[in-house]
Amino acid sequence: MNPNKATANRDRTLSSGYPYVYVSYVYDYVAGYVAVIDPVHDEIIRTITVGFDPGPMCLDIEEKRLYVLSSKGSSVTVVDTSTLDVLTSFRVGQSNDSYPVAIFASPLGGKLYIANSGEKTVVIVDTLTNDVIKDVDVGPGKPFAFASNENSNFIYVACKVADGKDYVVAISFEDHIAYPYGKEMELTFYEGLNPLTVHPDGHTQITLGNSGMLVHTDEQIGKPVTSSLLDNTVSGVYLDNKMLLCTTDEGKSIIKQIINLAVDEDGNITFDDYADIPSYKGQDKIRYSRMQIYVGVTIQPTTTPIAAVQLYTLTGINFPLVRFPYVGDLAFSSDTKVYVGQTKTVRPIDLTTARVLPAIPMSPESTDNIQVRNVISGYRNQS
Repeated sequence: MNPNKATANRDRTLSSGYPYVYVSYVYDYVAGYVAVIDPVHDEIIRTITVGFDPGPMCLDIEEKRLYVLSSKGSSVTVVDTSTLDVLTSFRVGQSNDSYPVAIFASPLGGKLYIANSGEKTVVIVDTLTNDVIKDVDVGPGKPFAFASNENSNFIYVACKVADGKDYVVAISFEDHIAYPYGKEMELTFYEGLNPLTVHPDGHTQITLGNSGMLVHTDEQIGKPVTSSLLDNTVSGVYLDNKMLLCTTDEGKSIIKQIINLAVDEDGNITFDDYADIPSYKGQDKIRYSRMQIYVGVTIQPTTTPIAAVQLYTLTGINFPLVRFPYVGDLAFSSDTKVYVGQTKTVRPIDLTTARVLPAIPMSPESTDNIQVRNVISGYRNQS
């Protein structure tokens, strides 16, 4: 058992009381930057130059370091979140074809995990020295998403296979041994969405998909089992209050809400309650606020003519659908404001009124060729 579980620092707000919002974007198809937004005044206070074609980002558990992944450059840029200075950058992968697509910081601290899609490996990096601890082979599938929490003994990696028989690999925090499972389940993942989540107590890993999968993972990896409760799910979040919220495939207009879904060592599935939350077709990203009061889901155009954001509280209060011409990534800076990635800007929404606030442009020149990639604010238990 990992002796350090559940000891991570959870007080991760900055001195102002609000965490910064980080936006990765590309200028003129190549040059990479991160805009740092002060959420009090909704203005960019620093623009940081990072690697070519940046996208995925993560913060360490104490939110002292920001890690920005460059897929085309096969590199990671490390930023000090106190000074907003670049500390270093380092290359990942053994070849020019490594193509890293996801990055995740350990909830126990000290390690960084990078999914090298091209090489079908997960690179584990020591965050103190930025040296590679181990390069873990997870093939034949391409790794693309991570999930874990401080009560788990493993980090979980979703892997995509060309023939559709996708699977999961559990990597031990302690000795970095990889345990693949789920190949017999006929899983199918949407590569751009994270299908992995973990029970807040750490004992059950849940994989969402056309037929969802549960695994008991206390000290060892148990035998995977399926449940019809998880049919046609795509992505989801497992909150500390033991509420699991699952988005559904593009043909469905509900979000599944399951209370305390788990599986024991003998494969027995248990849950306390189940409900369908009315939603819309085209569900995409799902995020929650820092104190887990609000949940947001981005909606891509399907039956609705334009994109939108669905917001609601865990008390069951639904906000009016907030519509936008385009919706990308989504990040809550606090329990008062959420930020929506658009093509060249980020748009805040006031959660107390559901009012859309003025857009924050990445450049003062509207003609600049800019593409916003990802938006984060705070540590997340998923990549």
